[in-house]
Amino acid sequence: MRIVVFSDSHGNIRHCAEAIERIKDVDMIIHLGDILKDVEALELLYPNITIEYVAGNNEFRNTAPYNRVLEIEGKKIFITHGHLYRVKYEYDTIVQKGKSLKADVILFGHTHEGYEAYKDGMFILNPGSISLPKWGKASYGVIEIQDGKIGTCICNV
Repeated sequence: MRIVVFSDSHGNIRHCAEAIERIKDVDMIIHLGDILKDVEALELLYPNITIEYVAGNNEFRNTAPYNRVLEIEGKKIFITHGHLYRVKYEYDTIVQKGKSLKADVILFGHTHEGYEAYKDGMFILNPGSISLPKWGKASYGVIEIQDGKIGTCICNV
């Protein structure tokens, strides 16, 4: 299972499309919020790829949840934009939430800055922003789940 993870696209799906074309064999897309209209555009471009998503802090009049737990290939993946967990200031709150959910993977965005770690038995990944990076180049995440093992990375556009 190959999953591409985007966050903070803010109306620019051109980089999303470039990433999907570069990766190839994408089984799923996860969008971590800001802006959900971009999810609708991705659904039109890639109708055969499952897209999961959550709302971000810049979503108005939406009905999408801010948090979700996905079960994928027997792994529990907690997805959130991150703003409700103070991720611009610290990661302890979101790690504690992941632990309480018994998550294997925590995915969040909001900071526009990539972050990747393995802590307390969980993979933690912020793919950075696909359109408005805080530093350097636009980025996205890739998760591979194969034979019960998880691999993560952050890639630049």
